[in-house]
This record gives sequence, C-alpha cells and structure tokens, in this order.
Amino acid sequence: NATGAECNSWVTHPWIYEERLHPTNWVADQSIRYLKTRDHTKPFFLMSSFVRPHQPLDPPQSYYDMYKDKDLRKPVSGDWDDIEKTKQYGLITDSIYGCSDETMRHDAMAGYYGSISHVDHQIGRIITTLREEGVYDDTIIVFVSDHGEMLFDHSLWRKVFPYEGSTHIPFIMHIGKHVADILPHKVNGIAELRDVMPSLLDLCDLTIPESVDGISLKENILTNQQAIRTYLHGEHSFHSSLSNHYIVTETDKYIWYSETGKQQYFDLVKDPTETHNAIHEEAYQQRIAELRQYLIDELKDREEGYSDGTQLIIGKTPQQMIKHPK
Repeated sequence: NATGAECNSWVTHPWIYEERLHPTNWVADQSIRYLKTRDHTKPFFLMSSFVRPHQPLDPPQSYYDMYKDKDLRKPVSGDWDDIEKTKQYGLITDSIYGCSDETMRHDAMAGYYGSISHVDHQIGRIITTLREEGVYDDTIIVFVSDHGEMLFDHSLWRKVFPYEGSTHIPFIMHIGKHVADILPHKVNGIAELRDVMPSLLDLCDLTIPESVDGISLKENILTNQQAIRTYLHGEHSFHSSLSNHYIVTETDKYIWYSETGKQQYFDLVKDPTETHNAIHEEAYQQRIAELRQYLIDELKDREEGYSDGTQLIIGKTPQQMIKHPK
C-alpha cells in the first residue's frame, strides 16, 4: 500500500516510484533470474505469482494513462441489482457494493485495466526469456487466477459473490511443441483450480495421488475433448448474511445464500452476464430442482448442517474450518 491505495479499495493511485521497483516487475525479474541461473541439467518448475491486478490499483503511470481517458465499458446491470446499497455504502472505498461516483468508478476501471496490461507485458518478458534459453518448446505454461473481480457489475465490487465477474477466471495453457504438437483450441467444459496439479502431473507422465480432488485435463488438452465434469460446487462465507453456495454448469447456474435462503438461477447461454434472475420462471423449475439437488447432495453431512440429504436448511452458521470428507 505504498502509494496510499488500500488492498481492497476502488481508489486508484499510480505507482509513485520507478517502474522497476513495482512488485509486478519484481516477480518478473526474479522469475527471469531463476530461469537464467537454474541448474540447466535438470527439469524445472517455476511459479510466478503476481499480486496485481488485485488491489491496490497502483499501475505505473504509463499503464494508467493507457486507459484513463478511454471510453470504458459500462458496468453490467440486471433486474436483481440492489442499487440502494450502492447509494448507501458507495463512498466507503472498499465497499462490496461498489462506488456511487461515476468518475471514481471510471478511474478504478482504468487502474484495473492498466494493472492487467502491466502484468501482461511482464509475463511477455518471462516468455521471451524461455525462448532465449531455448526451452520454450519444451515447457508447459499455465495462466490462472485465484478469483476475478466484480468491477462494479451489478453494483458490486471485489470477489465474495458467486457471479461470473468473480468466479469465471482465466485458465490458459501453452503446451510446448516438443511436449505435444497440438493446435490451439478452446475447451468449454467446467474446469477449476484443483485441476492444475493433476493436469501437470499427467502431462509429465507422473503419478497423480489418489487424495487429489481435481481432474486431469490431459485428454481435453491433447484431443480437444470437451467434457470435464457435470457441474462445479463453489462457496464463499462472508459477513452481512452474504455466505453463499452455487452450482455452475456449462450452461447455467443455481445460487443459494445459506443464511437467508435467497435463491437465484441464471441461464448462462441466453444470459451470460446474469442480468435476469429466472428463479421463479415456470420453464426453468425442473432444471432448478435438478441443480438444487446437486447442492443438497454436496452439502449432506457437512457439520454446519446445511443439508439433511433431502433439503437445504437455512440459517446455519458457516464454519471457519471444516473436516475433510475423506
């Protein structure tokens, strides 16, 4: 927070020091140093963990300038947004309900986009080093993020929420042609971060421990197979009765707020930005019941008491630590 911006805030303040001292540059510098000084007789594993574009929104001035005067996209709005919360809390700089000032929203988006471009260019330096070291074609590269950013969509800010801006993260892989000579393609199946480890182990012909929860994506990567899993269960505990669970598939999403019982359903094919909550529409009731049953089954026997195996139970307190079912 050296520039004054806070680590969850929408306040934007460009980096006040030399660009080479920015944490984003530091990660790239250390990664490049490792690639050049490692033991070149052995395989390597490198994790370059960039904090940005997570707040604080402090890109170098030149990156902020790339977007500060641009006509940026308008945040998505829907028929379920609670704009009154934004009016009430929208001048609290880290409010999950976003910002009520249009100019400051624009500045925050410019800071966020600038931070993304900054990271993008630093990753380019690492990739260039792989080429210079002669190992690019022998290397698997995975680009992922731990979460997204609501970025004022639906009058919301930060992560916390089970909506696409927060939960739909990048999962991009480059497979060196000496590992597998394949054409680039997109897989539409539901992948998650727990799939990273088994996928890398499988691609390296290493044994995947039975205790691993994720799924190897090797076949999806090498053969263009689309299916991965039927659905994914996600959850996030939070204050203000916002603890939530969701079931997401390739085509739709069911959301349940465990402390209040509030439910939402989105047809992600017709409505990818979740503008219409179709939870009460007759045409979707059978599908909603199916997704709700997935969640009932997922939460059965959890110590919070969210589910008795036949129904979801409202008002249970989230636990900070739960027992692993295995």
